Amino acid sequence: MAPTHGRVYADLSPLVAKGKGGGRAVKEPAGFDLQAALGGAGPSAGGHARNDAADAELRVKKAWEVAISPGKSLPMQAFMAWMSGTGVSIFSILITGMILMSPLRAIMSVQQTFAGIERGAKSARLDLTMQKAVFVAINVAGILFGVYRLSIMGLLPTTTSDWLAFLPPKTYTEHSE
Repeated sequence: MAPTHGRVYADLSPLVAKGKGGGRAVKEPAGFDLQAALGGAGPSAGGHARNDAADAELRVKKAWEVAISPGKSLPMQAFMAWMSGTGVSIFSILITGMILMSPLRAIMSVQQTFAGIERGAKSARLDLTMQKAVFVAINVAGILFGVYRLSIMGLLPTTTSDWLAFLPPKTYTEHSE
């Protein structure tokens, strides 16, 4: 062992097998390739092609996980909307605003969301059009839920009396049987 500026490194070079007349050396485990471990070329020339294909497959799988991740928050948003009620109060309006704004922000940042997955460290750029479309579609479903929420709260102008001041508001007669 040789100390180098306060650090001690173990010299493990005698443990590497040197061949048939190597003396007291530790054998390499089954499937271990010293050349590949040291960064050299392995026994198979197709190793890099396999790594690139496996890397692309993992990146596509990760892209699908990112694409469906907004769908995982929809049940929680629906539960929060149900708990806040349909009355017009500050809490229900804030919940509805959150339900509308989070998908809008996500749609505006689709490119940044998929940028790290699209461009790998050393491999070619992936085509993630389908994953982006699913991501946007799930977020549009979240926006539609928010608009539906505004509608049942009575905050969307859906009748003519909401737009024209001289028309009387619609009156509903109550029927019971």
